[in-house]
Amino acid sequence: MPATFRTRVHAACLGAALVVLASAASCSDKKSDKLSKATADSITAALSKLGDTAGIVHSSGGHKYGAPTGKIRVANLLEIDGKPSGPLDLYDVRDPDSSMTPLISHLEYGTISPYVSPRGGDNFAGSPSNLYLFPANLKKATKPFGGNIDNGGFGPTDQLSLALGPSKGFAGGASVSIFTIVEGGKRQSTKQADTANAIPAGQALLVVRAANTSADSMPEQYLVIDGTCPHAPNDRNVVGDAAHYKTIPSSVSGTFYHPVAPGSHTLGIVTSPRGHGLLTCNGKTPASTTSFTAEAGKRYLAWVFGEPSDGFKVVTAPIATP
Repeated sequence: MPATFRTRVHAACLGAALVVLASAASCSDKKSDKLSKATADSITAALSKLGDTAGIVHSSGGHKYGAPTGKIRVANLLEIDGKPSGPLDLYDVRDPDSSMTPLISHLEYGTISPYVSPRGGDNFAGSPSNLYLFPANLKKATKPFGGNIDNGGFGPTDQLSLALGPSKGFAGGASVSIFTIVEGGKRQSTKQADTANAIPAGQALLVVRAANTSADSMPEQYLVIDGTCPHAPNDRNVVGDAAHYKTIPSSVSGTFYHPVAPGSHTLGIVTSPRGHGLLTCNGKTPASTTSFTAEAGKRYLAWVFGEPSDGFKVVTAPIATP
């Protein structure tokens, strides 16, 4: 229930209660006095119960929160004006006070946090949880910090990886883009779940997405796996000859799934000018690489990040079983 509607409901209930009390109080005989007191006690108890179920903050109760909700992790891939953002703190309250510690603390640029479960809000029973972004060691912040990182909020079954990436606001100032990989829960459509969870027998699955595509004037980017740029099996954006299209490397503009064999793998990024896709990445060498080791039957996350000013990189992490 929206906060404004909930407030009106409580105001209406309170108004009705006051009318009843006033009517009861207008009687002057002893019987009416007893009725008035009983009515008042009944209404007080009802209002107290109504307030408790709606999550109202009482003077004796303090701020309330729901149970930890969802399984969420965050990648700090944020750059401000072409430079790494620095470490970040994330809280599950919008206005943390001096007694509160971050749910995710000092998340360095280029790293992925462990999974956390934010507490639900106190708006109503079952209210979703959220995470709010601050520079490390600060509890008050100005834009692009201080806001929540997901407008939908997190539900009990959600398992999500979110990346903070660079962007520009409407006025041209630095902003934060949020890129999401749904790993489980209600946000994952049946079709997406079938593709995202289908690990070929004897192999692992690499889930790839870029977190820098909202930055200005980005070139085309391609993932290099062990020296080659593969076509993702779920890349079905066929234009013209379907057989030929499947030989062309898949860019990292969307979420793609690459089966990989068990063992160690080397990942990197190569680029081509904006608007000019690669037909092959032969002869291109990534400026930097990262390695990870895959186990059969498991999924792994690969976020692509960076800008032309500081180069393109990949960070990886295993995906937990939902």
